[in-house]
Order: sequence, then C-alpha cells, then structure tokens
Amino acid sequence: MRIAYLFSSPDGDIALGPEDLKRPFLIRPSDPHPFLTLGDYFEAIRTFLLRDNAKGLISVLNREGPEKDLGAKIREIRIRSEKHGVLYHVASIEIMPAHGPVKLAVSTAISEEARRCLATEHDILKALHRSHGLPYLPRAYDRGEILCGNPSGECETLGVMMSEWFEGFHEWHLSMDGSSDCQRIAVWDLARGHRYATEGEASEIFRQAARILTLYYDPHSFKQIHPWRHAAGDFIVETGHDGIHVRLTTARGYCSLMAFLSGGRVDPLIAMAYFFLNMTIWMRLDKIDGVGETAWAGDFSVQPAVDGFLDGLRTMAENGVLPVDQAQRLLSLLRTLNEAELKRLFAPLLAFYGEESPAEARIIDAHLTEHVTLLHRLLQGPR
Repeated sequence: MRIAYLFSSPDGDIALGPEDLKRPFLIRPSDPHPFLTLGDYFEAIRTFLLRDNAKGLISVLNREGPEKDLGAKIREIRIRSEKHGVLYHVASIEIMPAHGPVKLAVSTAISEEARRCLATEHDILKALHRSHGLPYLPRAYDRGEILCGNPSGECETLGVMMSEWFEGFHEWHLSMDGSSDCQRIAVWDLARGHRYATEGEASEIFRQAARILTLYYDPHSFKQIHPWRHAAGDFIVETGHDGIHVRLTTARGYCSLMAFLSGGRVDPLIAMAYFFLNMTIWMRLDKIDGVGETAWAGDFSVQPAVDGFLDGLRTMAENGVLPVDQAQRLLSLLRTLNEAELKRLFAPLLAFYGEESPAEARIIDAHLTEHVTLLHRLLQGPR
C-alpha cells in the first residue's frame, strides 16, 4: 500500500518529498512549531488511520471485523494538507480501495484547548445527526489522540477526528472587486479557479446558510449552533449545473443564548426572535478574502437571510417540529415594533457580543442603526 503526502493548492496537488517534510510544521501561517516538522504531522495522521489494523478506517469503508490483508483492499492513501485554521489543521484523506476512491476529512488539534474543542465538536456532530437527521453537517466518525514526536524524543499530543468530506464544495468570502470597487462574494473553487459569485448565487448562499442554521435550532431548549463564523470558512458552497448547494463544516458548540440574554422564564417566541436577530447580525460579518480586515456585508445579504430563516421555519412546521403558524406569529410580533423598539431588542445581544467578541462588537455597534432600519423595512414587506 502506497501512502502519498500532498499539499492542496489552486493549481493542483503539490507532492511533498523528503526535504519538504523536514520543514517546520506551521501552527499558524507564520508561526512554526518549536520542534515538530511537516513530516511529523503527516506521520501522525498516518498512524491514526492505520492504528489497530485500521479498524476505524475500515469501518468507515463499510468493512466489518479486523482486516487480515489491508493491502489487498486499499492500494493507496493520499493525505492532503488542506487548511490551517485558528484551532484545527484540516487534511483530506483520499483512499483508493479496489472498488473506487473514498474521500474523508481529518481535523487535527495540538493545544489542550483545541483538543478539548475537537472532542466536543465530535460529540455535537454525532448528537445533531441523531436528533435532526439532516445532511448539512459532516458526519463524525473516528476520534482519538496520537503522540506526535521526533527522533530527539520531543513529543506533542495530537487530537484527531475523522469525518465526512464534502467533495466539490469550496470556501467563500467577502472580497473587493478591484475592477468595480464593490463588495462581492469570492468562491475559492480549487477545481475551476477562484471566481466571483453572481448576484443570484451570492443571494442563494446567504439564504441557504440562514435556512441551515434555522433547521438546527431547537425551539424547545432554545439551543442553536454557536459560535459560527464566515471568517473561519464555516459555510462552504458547491456551484454546479443544478444550482447552489451550501453546507456547514462545523458545530463547535450547541447551546442556548437565552441564559445570558434573559434571567427569567423565557417565552419560546421571544427566544426565536433573538435567534433570528442574532443570526442577521453574524450573517453580515466576515474577513475580506478570509484573512483581511473584518468586513460588514452589504445590504444584499439581509433579505436572503430573512427568507432563509422563514423558509427554515416553514420546513420545521411541515415536519411537525413547529406549529404551522409559528412563522406568521413571529412576523406579526416583529411587525408591531417600530425602529426604536426593534433596536432596543438588540441591547442584550450587544452586551453579549461585548463579552464574547469585543472587536467584532465594535463593528456591529457601528452598523447597528442602519441594520435595524433595513431589517425593519424588510419585515414590514409582504410575506
């Protein structure tokens, strides 16, 4: 069985040779690990995949029991470094068994905090698949910890999670179009090249992202996927001949925000209103090209977010999760508010943002009045 180590790039895979693997492993783009090399990182993933006679890997490939002749089943494994994030490093694993290729994701975490987050995310992903049965989050498979070290005896513990890979989906971010000096959505399509989404595609990306978050909202416990960030590339998109398809790559947390926003008994309709208002805010925050300054998405992003939220509520009602009139009741409640009253509803959210994300809270506060004005107008429109 052959194992290849690769780097993903817009121009295609870059095969890594012995000299490449001696380079320092980067914790962040400009922050090398004090002693781990790139080879140590790849070898740790290899060890994880093949440990216990590759039982975890074989189970994902729908094989049962210990494998006596792994080489007869799997001809090649390609381990491809895809992305270095703030918490995790993500690789894709392409397995070439006799019956055809299978692609998986492997997320790795080095720091104690990151390993703890990865373990929590693994459990949340499994729980949400059991409770919701939706296809928008990756399925979590195997998880464990591997000792990652070098010949000198220096070691790190690497947390590892194997999960579903959304093939054909790409990261996207707000970007400034130099030719028109306008804000657009840049799709990082590694197959056909980076490109700008059309206005219709951009609208559909925001609509589907809002719908996905709504479908995972629990109207009884008020739990929601939190936190999520466009800047972290949490939502990805496929742009094919049959239209736009959006997926969410992570669920780092699943909790209710109402414990912070309200000290007493919570009305489910009010909790849903706060879920909606919070979502409209974070739907507008990103970093330019994923790495630049924090950016506030233009007004084009708000109507699709409202539409996606209401579409999600209707789907939940059709599935018996919500009363059939829930969307209309919530709209009726919000429509009774004037702009000043609607803005006051954001006050506890702003306090929450100030504690959780101070830098982003300042940006939100600077744009809140114009956001409320637009949101109020859209809510008053026909539905």
